[in-house]
Amino acid sequence: MSFAAWGQSAQLHWIENKGQWSPDYDAMARVPGGRVYINDQGFSVLLVDEARLHELHEQPYQCFLESQAYVPTEESIRMHALRFRWMHTRASAARFSGLLPVYYNYFLGSDSTHWASEVRSYGEVSYYNVYHGIDVRVKAWGQHIKYDWIVRAGADAQQVQYALEGASGVEIREGDLIVHTTLGILAEGSPVAYQVVDGVRCEVPCEFRVHKGSVGFEFPDGYDRNYDLIIDPVLIFSTYSGSTADNWGSTATPGERGTLYSAGVTNHQFGGEFPATPGAFEVDYQGDYDIAILKYDSAGTQLLYAAYLGGASADSPHSLVVAENEDLLVLGTTSSSDFATTPGSFDRLFGGGTPQSNVINYPNGSDIIVSRICREGTQLKASTYLGGSLNDGLNPTGGALVRNYGDQLRGDIIENSRGEIFISSVTSSPDFPAINSFNTIYRGGSTDALIAKLSADLTTLSWSAFLGGNQADASHSIQVDWLDHLFVAGGTASVNFPATAGVYQPAFGGVVDGFVSRIRGNGAEIMSSTFTGTANYNQIYFLGISTSREVYVYGQTVGPFPVSTGVYSNPNSGQFIQKFDSTLRVLQFSTVVGAGRGIPDISPTAFLVNDCNNLYLSGWGGGINQLLGFWNSSTVGMPVTPNAFQATTSGSDFYFMVLTADASQFLYGTFLGGSQSKTHVDGGTSRFDKGGVVYHAVCSGCAAFNSTGGPTSDFPTTANAWSRFNQSANCNNAAFKFDLSLLRAALQTNSVRLDQPGITQLCLGDTLALQNFSIGGRLFEWRLGDATEVTRTDTSFFKHRYRSPGTYRIALVAIDEGTCKGVDSVSTYVTVIAPLGTAQADALACGRQPIQLSASGGVSYRWQNEDGELLSTQPVFSFVPVRDEAIRAVIQDHNGCVVIDTVNLKVTPALSIRFDLQEEFDCFSLPIVTVTGNVKGNSDNTWIDFGDGTRVPGASATHQYQNEGVFTVKLIGQTADCLYDSAAVQPIRAIKVPNVITPGAVDSRNDFFQVMWGDEMPAARGSRVELKILNRWGKTLYASDDYRNDWSGADLADGVYYYDVDIVGIKCRGWFQIVR
Repeated sequence: MSFAAWGQSAQLHWIENKGQWSPDYDAMARVPGGRVYINDQGFSVLLVDEARLHELHEQPYQCFLESQAYVPTEESIRMHALRFRWMHTRASAARFSGLLPVYYNYFLGSDSTHWASEVRSYGEVSYYNVYHGIDVRVKAWGQHIKYDWIVRAGADAQQVQYALEGASGVEIREGDLIVHTTLGILAEGSPVAYQVVDGVRCEVPCEFRVHKGSVGFEFPDGYDRNYDLIIDPVLIFSTYSGSTADNWGSTATPGERGTLYSAGVTNHQFGGEFPATPGAFEVDYQGDYDIAILKYDSAGTQLLYAAYLGGASADSPHSLVVAENEDLLVLGTTSSSDFATTPGSFDRLFGGGTPQSNVINYPNGSDIIVSRICREGTQLKASTYLGGSLNDGLNPTGGALVRNYGDQLRGDIIENSRGEIFISSVTSSPDFPAINSFNTIYRGGSTDALIAKLSADLTTLSWSAFLGGNQADASHSIQVDWLDHLFVAGGTASVNFPATAGVYQPAFGGVVDGFVSRIRGNGAEIMSSTFTGTANYNQIYFLGISTSREVYVYGQTVGPFPVSTGVYSNPNSGQFIQKFDSTLRVLQFSTVVGAGRGIPDISPTAFLVNDCNNLYLSGWGGGINQLLGFWNSSTVGMPVTPNAFQATTSGSDFYFMVLTADASQFLYGTFLGGSQSKTHVDGGTSRFDKGGVVYHAVCSGCAAFNSTGGPTSDFPTTANAWSRFNQSANCNNAAFKFDLSLLRAALQTNSVRLDQPGITQLCLGDTLALQNFSIGGRLFEWRLGDATEVTRTDTSFFKHRYRSPGTYRIALVAIDEGTCKGVDSVSTYVTVIAPLGTAQADALACGRQPIQLSASGGVSYRWQNEDGELLSTQPVFSFVPVRDEAIRAVIQDHNGCVVIDTVNLKVTPALSIRFDLQEEFDCFSLPIVTVTGNVKGNSDNTWIDFGDGTRVPGASATHQYQNEGVFTVKLIGQTADCLYDSAAVQPIRAIKVPNVITPGAVDSRNDFFQVMWGDEMPAARGSRVELKILNRWGKTLYASDDYRNDWSGADLADGVYYYDVDIVGIKCRGWFQIVR
């Protein structure tokens, strides 16, 4: 099913508050059954029992005498207040957009502060930053309120919560939020959330969450906080008492580019409003029954326009068709003397007739009306009456040709290649303006069939003709053939109906026969005409012309209708299909289909012979016919196929069937309907497009004959439809598109886990799953956009991986030469993104030394060793490898693309290096340093660095420093590109012994015999000093084994003396003088 929707109440808009209401609110919208007020803290909804309000309004005043006071009876009207309060919001000013050409003036009471003029209305109101980083945008969407939460990048969507104050109950039903009130329910449709990433809309699974009385949103799979998130629910005001007018379904037709027109009647006797949209050519109810026209978009999610068409009395549509220039052509009947006709039209005067009750009451008789409406619905371009002094366009109730409820309001309208308009109808008026045709004289009986041609602008009746005999005749269907001649078909009770010689059945069969006539395009003659039928009842309701110029008819029968050899049939059934040659001389096949109960099961509503001559038919059956005294029929027992959309029936449903061109095969059968109301159509025709999609109107959910005793919403609708509820107190016009084509290519991209249906973006290296959801097809050709072509004979999915980045067009061609189309194709696009993450190249590592590894282009990183141990989550890190190994980097970029890269490390074994260092002193100069080293391992080279700029090859060497200082001595080994060393910090100092001391000197310099190691006492570096002072004869004059530079030689005479100094094994011997 493409879509199904209920007709709804008027287009709403936001009216700004300029002081006419409480300052607590910024704007108000009128909705069916109440009012909605809005501010930065949420919605306030006031619901009113409009049915009761209307009842009281229409109640006549009681008579009373002027001398007596009038005391009205006490009455009450039920109301319900409800608050959708957004919790914990910030203050935010209302911002209006979408200015509409509608304004209001309010003069409320005597307080002028509540007066406001030129109060403007808008399509949208927004509040910015109501939560931190979150805006809300609320717009009028038909009669819905649609609001979007815009969660800015980095903000938390869990902030959005609202309390439902005043509700009788809250539940989640099939994803929708259902709010119960005392006047019915409010339904908030399942939320849709998405993010736009690099220009691509990415759906985010989102659900309602109800917890402790508050409502919020949850995201089962999370979402990317680096991008804005849009949460997109729809608030639908539905099913409270009397919120819309009674609105029936009669006729529908395809519009341009898949749009759908639907029409029926509406009346206000139960209260409510029909959803006439601002700017439509007529937005005001005219009275009694008006024609109600609705136009939906191709998906049925939006009402493009809705308008009234009619006058003060009863009006009803019979047939719709869209002209080549995309205008809508309407055929109907009216009992209104003030029906909307246009200046210059053929006839602006109502002819009238006798009162009739034909589905609706025609108190003034009836005329045919033909109207032309522009595509946008803003202009009634042309409109005219057609009629005489008696009833026109109506098959009389109780007549021989009215065998189904709604047969009274049949008829057809069509356009030829030059834009001229033809109608097929019926008249009871002998003085109907029949002109310029093969027959301008009324033939008698209760009705004659009527064929007429009008100019495109409806100013001229080019020709018109009576077609019939001396009993009841009616033409239900009309088609223009390949030469702009006409084929018409219908029913006749006239033995003398004008059949021509040599045709398939030149003589009347009995009771009622079907007829097919070919009429010259200029109306000058009947080119050929045949009866078809048995001795009992037979009637044709639709005809079609094939591309090979054959004529097909679809109708009802009672009796032994002929069944050809080799065709599909259901014996003793009440629906027939026949195929004739273009001359109507040869019957090429005939068959019957149905439940086999001997009478008609369904009232025909649409028929198609498509370009490949497959046959499509539809109809409704069951309770309405039974209860209103027509066929005692049912849809129970009608044949269905295993792939039926709805395999079971309540008995009062629609039925659809598809047969091959020669009727040899039953290709498809299904029901469509609800379980409580009696599905039906109130007269009129619906249509298929050439692709096998039926565009249909339904009168459904009616309180009349409903098993619940009241109106219901049981007719199946689709998600996101314009409305999913019947809001009237009786019936609603449910419009639907149903695709019955038997070869339709359909593909879906997905992840290999099949959890991302419709994926349009993937990362290079990811595998794409390609799913085939085609209907029909024996051979499937896939073209994947990268020169890959795959041919398969089944619909199982397969996988593909693209080798380079880019945007690829994926096309699926479904082929079945045995079907009408033969070939159907569909395509989609996927974008393959190169991951941005990358890790460094492989590297050589040195044993026991840290190495730094790096990666870039990601928003998250995971480094792991071969054992799976997590090493780091940073883009750059260091660690010490112990062996050759592969380090894995898992890098995810901002597109969600994940790269798993490997850095292979080759670890060079470490060298083991040790050395000893010895110093040799002579007490007069810097020491000589000797390094003796040991290098273990496969060393390519070794050297000693003495720290003063001197490098000596090898592992052992002797070196004398030229200056005192602290030097780092290193023994260095090299293997491959790795350097290893062992180091020691070595102070280099000379041992200094005085050659003169001056005990008791005035300047206190050289008072003592001081032994120094560089600039320090040896004891300062932890060295013990042994000292002996000797005379020239070797006699020890002073000795200390822990000398502290504290001997002054004060007890010795001036002269030359000798010393022996031992500093931890370093021995010096020399002489000095004592001088005073």
